[in-house]
Amino acid sequence: MPAPDPPPDPGPAPLVPAPLVPAKWRDPDIIYTVTLLLVGAAAGWYLMLQLASVLRPLLVAVFLAYVLMPYHSRLRKHVGTPASIVTLAGGTAGVLVGLAFVTSASVLALRDDVPQLEQRADTLLTSLEETIGSYAPWITPIDTGRPMRGQVVEQITIIVRLGLNVAATAMLEAGVVALYLLFLLLEGARFPDRVRRAYPEDRAEQILQMAGQVNAAVISYLKAKVKSSLFLAVPVGVVLGAVGVKFALLWAVLTFLCNFIPYIGTVAAYVLPVGFTFLWFGPAWQPFAAAGLLLVCHGVSASVLEPMIIGNAVGVSPLVILGSLAFWGLLWGVPGMFLAVPLTAVMVLVMEHFDQTRAVAKLLKGG
Repeated sequence: MPAPDPPPDPGPAPLVPAPLVPAKWRDPDIIYTVTLLLVGAAAGWYLMLQLASVLRPLLVAVFLAYVLMPYHSRLRKHVGTPASIVTLAGGTAGVLVGLAFVTSASVLALRDDVPQLEQRADTLLTSLEETIGSYAPWITPIDTGRPMRGQVVEQITIIVRLGLNVAATAMLEAGVVALYLLFLLLEGARFPDRVRRAYPEDRAEQILQMAGQVNAAVISYLKAKVKSSLFLAVPVGVVLGAVGVKFALLWAVLTFLCNFIPYIGTVAAYVLPVGFTFLWFGPAWQPFAAAGLLLVCHGVSASVLEPMIIGNAVGVSPLVILGSLAFWGLLWGVPGMFLAVPLTAVMVLVMEHFDQTRAVAKLLKGG
């Protein structure tokens, strides 16, 4: 009997394209986890946005408590806990309200001078256009449908209104900060005992160790930043007062506050008073003297004082700091930018204590 014929050769197997999403990412548990993370992030953003008026003064009070806690520990030994708390909390609230009041008064006075500033801006712009027309006639201003004077006046009005809003908000929140600070100073000394009662001994010690590292880092950064900001703001105020710039105290307070905002704050603290000086005096010696002396002050602060006083106190990558400034600024505006650096430093320190996030913390830390 003859052997059967072999089956025909089916040829090469057809190529099946690989799925766009790997099988491990199509696992229901992973999809569920990612969905929960996205929903949690969206909910957290919404809640922080809606509760900004509550959370902002609370976080400011927390960081002020970090600065005042060592002084509270020493002062209560001499005058007692209630008197120490009232003195420190009341004094801090008084300083905050005083700064807000001085800022508001200066901004109100600046608003009264807006018509004069408008006239001088118009004169400077007219002179600039005539100079450009004489020496570079091929350069023509861009026609936007509105006169340049109107645009400048509009920007001046926006800046003055923004300053008034910030000062009014600061005065309202100063009392809330003082109230939070009162309870934080009262409860701060009891925190270790409560942790030891709430957790097993090993876990309690881990929590207290992490809290101690966070405390040390925040206290070190805030104290150093306050010193460096004072060492910059005082010479700036003296220079502007000596040159004869109006509202020198306002610009000194602005410099002190802006120095807490990395990179962006330094630029604003220099450009705003120098621009105002040029606008107020016109092409005279005072604006050029103020611009040069303030540049020296900022240069010495950035190259000598800041590295010497602060050093590597933050321990976070500059790129991460810029990202945190964008995030907190978008969320809470200017107050969020003030809180961005300490909040980011605390987040990195906390992440270092957990195995799941330790690698991310090392990525976020600076060189």
